[in-house]
Amino acid sequence: MSATLHHQSPTRKAVEVTVPAAEVSATFNEVVAKIAPKVRIPGFRPGKAPRPVLMQRYAREIQSDVAQQLVEKHFWKAAQEAGALPISHPSLEKLDLKEGADAVFRAQFDVAPEVALPDYKAMALTKKKRAIDEAAVAEHLEGLRQRATKLLPVEDAAVAEGLVVTCDIRVKPQGLKAQTYQDQVLEIDGKRPFDAQILGMKVDEKKAFNLTHPDDDANKVLAGKTLAYEVQVKDIRRKEVPVLGDDFAKDMGAFENLEALKAAVKKDLEEASERDAVARLHANMLDTLLEAAPFEVPRSMVALQLDDYCQEFAQHVARQGMDPKKVNWQGYRQYRLNDAERAVRSGYLLQAIGNAESIEVPEADIDAEIRTFMAENQVQQPFEAFKAELERRGNTTEIKGRLRTDRIFTHLLATAKVTEEQLDKAAFEALVELERKREAGLPVNRFDAGGLEGGDLEGQEGGEPAAVAPAGHVHGPDCDHDHDHGHGHSHEEEAAPAKKPAAKKAAVKAEPEAEEKPKKAAKKDEPVAEKPKKAAAKKDEPAEDKPKAKKPAAKK
Repeated sequence: MSATLHHQSPTRKAVEVTVPAAEVSATFNEVVAKIAPKVRIPGFRPGKAPRPVLMQRYAREIQSDVAQQLVEKHFWKAAQEAGALPISHPSLEKLDLKEGADAVFRAQFDVAPEVALPDYKAMALTKKKRAIDEAAVAEHLEGLRQRATKLLPVEDAAVAEGLVVTCDIRVKPQGLKAQTYQDQVLEIDGKRPFDAQILGMKVDEKKAFNLTHPDDDANKVLAGKTLAYEVQVKDIRRKEVPVLGDDFAKDMGAFENLEALKAAVKKDLEEASERDAVARLHANMLDTLLEAAPFEVPRSMVALQLDDYCQEFAQHVARQGMDPKKVNWQGYRQYRLNDAERAVRSGYLLQAIGNAESIEVPEADIDAEIRTFMAENQVQQPFEAFKAELERRGNTTEIKGRLRTDRIFTHLLATAKVTEEQLDKAAFEALVELERKREAGLPVNRFDAGGLEGGDLEGQEGGEPAAVAPAGHVHGPDCDHDHDHGHGHSHEEEAAPAKKPAAKKAAVKAEPEAEEKPKKAAKKDEPVAEKPKKAAAKKDEPAEDKPKAKKPAAKK
């Protein structure tokens, strides 16, 4: 056997292997002997068909089996002897295979990148942290109070300002089929044209009316269009918001009075602010290192990372009661491609730093992590048996990798010069908005999109928008997804920032949602009926369950 290595890219190689004719013939004989007893050929007893007949009838299958055996036998050894260490399965791009002649195959494969480490010591970093003042505590307490709202029946009532109404709505936009929405829950605001039309209606009453959207409507598709509505009121309720006092505090958990609840809320918010600041600091530090150390990542590793993202999203979709088969997985993979590439690059970079600094994880730390998990989840199984099960499933390797990553970040921060900056609410929201635009690849500075004038940066013209590259994600409390820092695993355990509603996320990069039926694209200039927004609270129930823990969760 002889092998020649071909370099296609820093992470993509190919090896060309020549197998002697004698071994090729022997492999053909072996494969034919193996299939002969299994096939049934008219006119011949099982296993008695002549070899030429078998070769003629099953040429493709025999050829395939011989090729597979030769590649499996020689590929890995040939690649290593040629000086390469494959990290992916071979992809056959060339095969010359005939019985009685030398066989030649050429297989492509990936190798790990060579990472040239940047200067990662003594980095200058800024830890931006949301200041938790009395206003932040009061805002969170008000959120708890509003989420504890109850909706109580109102006897013989008419629709009025501030009441919560359940109704069925039929909408007929111009030029489109009518759409019906059942059990829509609205908190009445008489300033909204739709709400103003149903003021005074009673339960079971029906009404039909038309609404013309103004020409400057925010929804440009509906601007200037007239929609026909048919409404039936089904239920009318009033909101009962608890008074912020000692009784409310006791309802929230084991708090003696309101002051105790305030103290717990402030503590939770400060802890969440610290987690968020650390997560953002980690992400910024990683972005700095990645920018200073560009290198190619193996395609196979990116594909595996995308597989992980798809599996996680499929589980999320299933939990929502939808069919994962309805998801456009090709579109989802394309959407997460940049995330996957960054995750793989981050993993290799952190691994190189850990190797350079000889950072390891003692077995005792892994055991401690497992014992903590068992205690928190009340696992009754003996420790050794539970650990053996984790090892069998590969979970201990994941634990070790996460702990090693934590140690690497700790080491990097220990050598860095970190300056802490406290941000008030306005400054913090401005930071989050800036991060949102950078994540979405939107221009954030004048001239970012090549514009020569000031004004709305997102609407500038006259430049080359392709020059605006999406920046790495920077995490914050407004972030609405898990924080994996881009290196292939989540850091929820050590730096999971508080989360906020997804409305803060950039609309231009909204994650595709699974749907039971694909939506059809709206035709140009045709209005699309909007679904009336629902109120948060449910009938006879608090708008949100009371906290199960002894103290309320940090502000989302």
